[in-house]
Amino acid sequence: MRFSQISVVLTFLVTTQADIQFTSPAAGAALPVGVPLTISWTDTGIAPLISQLSSYQLYLCAGGNDATTIIQLAQIPSSGQFSYGNQLVASIDPSLGASAPGNT
Repeated sequence: MRFSQISVVLTFLVTTQADIQFTSPAAGAALPVGVPLTISWTDTGIAPLISQLSSYQLYLCAGGNDATTIIQLAQIPSSGQFSYGNQLVASIDPSLGASAPGNT
């Protein structure tokens, strides 16, 4: 079923946890399907700094705020490199997720 909007929940994981602040999209944002998703972040200055790291993993997730209810839907991108900067643009498969009111 094709989504008209995707609610965005992003999880940022690295082997060593860096203190990252996402600047876009806003938490809980509803974004149109078919439009590339731009994700931006900044380093908060708390060690380890982004400049000390080389790669990251970023996931599109569904579920609630409790870790036991979160489901990883997709990894975006397949391999993230901090040397590419503090922003990435990704296309999201509109078939991800479940059918729910307002998501058809």
